[in-house]
Amino acid sequence: MASARGALDRYFGITERGSTLSAEIKGGLITFLSMSYILAVNPLILSPAAEGYTFDELFTATALAACIACLLMGLYARFPVALAPGMGLNAFLSYTICQSMGFTYEQGLMVVFISGTMFFLVTVSGIRRGMVESIPKSLKIAIAAGIGFFIAIIDLYNTGIIVHGTSSALVPGDMSDPGVLLALFCIIVTVCLWYRRKWYAIILGIIATWAIGALLFRYGLESEIGTLPDAGLVTGISAPDFGLFAKVFTGFEMFPSSMWVAFIGALVSMFIVDMFDTTGTLISVSSMSGMSEGRDEFDTIDVAMRADAAASLSGAMVGTSTTTSYIESFTGIESGARTGILALVCGLLFAFAMVFSGLFASVTAACTAGALILVGLIMVRNIRDIEWKDPVLCFSSIITVFMMGLAGSITDGIGIGIMAYVIGYVAMRKEKEISPTMWVLFLIFTGYFVIHATIY
Repeated sequence: MASARGALDRYFGITERGSTLSAEIKGGLITFLSMSYILAVNPLILSPAAEGYTFDELFTATALAACIACLLMGLYARFPVALAPGMGLNAFLSYTICQSMGFTYEQGLMVVFISGTMFFLVTVSGIRRGMVESIPKSLKIAIAAGIGFFIAIIDLYNTGIIVHGTSSALVPGDMSDPGVLLALFCIIVTVCLWYRRKWYAIILGIIATWAIGALLFRYGLESEIGTLPDAGLVTGISAPDFGLFAKVFTGFEMFPSSMWVAFIGALVSMFIVDMFDTTGTLISVSSMSGMSEGRDEFDTIDVAMRADAAASLSGAMVGTSTTTSYIESFTGIESGARTGILALVCGLLFAFAMVFSGLFASVTAACTAGALILVGLIMVRNIRDIEWKDPVLCFSSIITVFMMGLAGSITDGIGIGIMAYVIGYVAMRKEKEISPTMWVLFLIFTGYFVIHATIY
């Protein structure tokens, strides 16, 4: 027993990083509970696009992708960060790529897979750092904020809190509907717990809302938008359903030539979002855990970036959106975890969770309303760091956020923001400050919009 603990200590550097095995296990458990909402939320977001596939298949794909990614991060990189299918990336796959652009779910997975392959290649080749640093910080913040805005709008619409109006684009929904009231309750509970810095804010918000909603449904109340949970749908332990495994390869069948433009736009957008999202999280985690103290931040996370890039392929392989590093890993680090054991524990718990799809099947959009609003809020809050005094960065950043949230397209938001930045700096005769990466992206998105307008 002592020799096993010693081997663990040496491999993960537990003592070296000032931690203990019990602190690592506790940190992994807390992190898993903090991010376990993804097991309910991800299938709900993907289900409108994944026609012909069941909740059990989407649930298994979510848990399996998270399990593989966490184990890879824990055992290979030995870094204290957990991964799972990313919020924002899942909405992008479902609402933009599949429902808006018209791709099938399998073709959407193909976009995820190719994007993940590109992401892996630029990471192992060392190009990733240069690409991240060549895009203005303000635009990177705006992209994250725009996705947060996009997630929040979708959540409010799906729960009936806002609806399409006649006098304006969006108006408040029916506030007498039990489902709408339940969603509002979930948001209030979740956000209030978050105000008090409770790590369990999201999971407790889901549980409390589900319990109250199940009681309302039990006693005959009905919702026109169908968001009251039915406790009768809860079942016991069941075998995982791997029906989506390797379905990505059926998406490589040729699609109409008219969709190639949309395909390229979606591919570039997903690549950009994944790269910035996960890099920012890894840098933040390394800083908070003290691992980057006195070292270059990119050198500190180099191995973790490789593990993350490899893990990004697992999502498409098992049938879900790209996996990414989760900011909820902070909760485990705050409790004392400092090594890859945190990720290892999370991976094992996600594997264990695969048999509980019946427990999550009754969770409705109202029960996860607080989770989506809070995640959106967290993604938006860094908007304060945009360089507002620079007119070009101010305009290009805000148009990125507005186009994502109000036009409902992450691809269009990123493209218009990049074009606004390049045109603005050329107009101000500062073209020398525009990086080669931005010029390439400008040309790609200019072609995307021109051809898209011509075809459609």
